[in-house]
Amino acid sequence: MIGLKQLSDTLLNEASSLAQLRDALNAFTQRCSDVGGILPDRSFNAWAGDALLKNGVAISPAAAAHCVNDTQRSVVFIRAVYAAIKAAQARFAQGPVEILYAGCGPFATLLLPLLGRFEAGELTVHLLDIHQRSLDSVGLLINDFGLQAHHISCTQGDACDYQHPNHPHVIIAETMQKSLEQEPQFAVTANLAPQLHPQGIFIPQQVEVDLCLARLNEERAAVKRGDTLDSDALIADGKRHRLATALCLIPEQAATLQQQASRNSAGLLELNPIHVTMPVTADLTDFDPVLFTRVQAFEQHQLIDYESEITLPLRCTELTPLRAGEHFKLSFQLGNYPKFAITPVDGGDDSVDSRAPLTP
Repeated sequence: MIGLKQLSDTLLNEASSLAQLRDALNAFTQRCSDVGGILPDRSFNAWAGDALLKNGVAISPAAAAHCVNDTQRSVVFIRAVYAAIKAAQARFAQGPVEILYAGCGPFATLLLPLLGRFEAGELTVHLLDIHQRSLDSVGLLINDFGLQAHHISCTQGDACDYQHPNHPHVIIAETMQKSLEQEPQFAVTANLAPQLHPQGIFIPQQVEVDLCLARLNEERAAVKRGDTLDSDALIADGKRHRLATALCLIPEQAATLQQQASRNSAGLLELNPIHVTMPVTADLTDFDPVLFTRVQAFEQHQLIDYESEITLPLRCTELTPLRAGEHFKLSFQLGNYPKFAITPVDGGDDSVDSRAPLTP
């Protein structure tokens, strides 16, 4: 049976192989499932326990448990959380460091493996989740791992409107799908980031979604072969075109962006749209319109293209077939199913701001 020290030693060790990292996470998942009674399930199904919120879908405890199996995602965020806590301890030397973990799921994966590295009294931990079943599971795990001496509280609630009684030093909120679709990452960030201590740390620090033209089949084949793709090199070689930054979600700016949102012609609330022109290039038919997501969890700890389920490309079928010179607007729609929407714009609209290169 894996212990927290062995687990965290493996996960935090930069020299650990992918196989070692997977084995450690698998052992953690198995123990958590045995104790908490929740088996990982990758399905997203309202009948299976997903919560349909006004700001997005809160996936079921079983689906949240499955996220542990996204190895690079789990490892990068766990390392980011550990680095953030150590940084917060340096900033707030009087202690204890107060942590709010929103959407903790049934295993509190991004924090629980680390708690054994801290003495009782060093941290004050608040776990928040919409699913009481997840919190019940975490409670059992706290006892099973012998963490009762730590100051840990559990609260059932919606992170999109939850109000914390004070200002935490660290807020962890990883509730996202690729391209920020479906789940309420934006709304959670907009609500919680203003509650952070002024010198506090929010994880993730940045989520950027870019609209690109990519040779998607070629890129996927390269990834399947085990090749490492460098987006800058692909752009420099003309194998990918970056059209625009669809959204850069920075915690300090999220609430302002939300306040500036307005209703579109269909009555849906959306962030201020950006306007794009499809580039004029001879080989346009060789490309697919794609949204790429990159996540900076904390400082150097980041996820790039294809490294994780949340950084997989999302094809924009609304733009196919591609038409050179076509004008369109790209907006992030809020509400019960957050997503990017693409709308054609009349070519005569003077408001069009072309963000696209005109040559490969």
